[in-house]
Amino acid sequence: MDNNAACDDPPPSQAAPPTKKVSILWEKTHSARTSRLIAWCNANEDACIKLFSDSSKEAKEQGRKKKQSGVSRDAYYLQLADAIFSIDEDPGVRQLFQNDPKAFIKPVQSRFGTLKKKYQEFNKSLKQTGAGLTYEQLKQDPETKTLIGKLYSQLKTFPWWPDLHGWWRTNPAFNATYSTADSGQD
Repeated sequence: MDNNAACDDPPPSQAAPPTKKVSILWEKTHSARTSRLIAWCNANEDACIKLFSDSSKEAKEQGRKKKQSGVSRDAYYLQLADAIFSIDEDPGVRQLFQNDPKAFIKPVQSRFGTLKKKYQEFNKSLKQTGAGLTYEQLKQDPETKTLIGKLYSQLKTFPWWPDLHGWWRTNPAFNATYSTADSGQD
């Protein structure tokens, strides 16, 4: 066997350390992390559309082409993680992020899963009354305005619903109520 043969794998001392599993708290005193996540999505609409699967139908209804990107979702999740954790209140979390940023992709993905679940629970309260309508439309319509008023206490504990509804209201993968209702329904 030739000991001088080229090897594709770097020596163990040069190999990248494996990504650790990171556990992140998002609720109560750590809700600023979710607020930064939402703010990043609001500031990066194209990335947000890519993360939440731009549909051809939605693009057509909005009079635009479907947005496609050569950038992977993980690259967007990494950008999101940077916006959230590089400025985290906890210096330990900032250091963990600096040492292994890719370890934060999974917690960001998981947070979206949790937000999706909470969003869907909130929408069950709306039933089909608000399916497909924007938050502003819901607040202006006399019938749904009363319903939103009744749900106000839930909005205090889930303040991100209006933003999520802006992105997900017509996406059946996120809003099952919309898929069973006419998008023009009041």
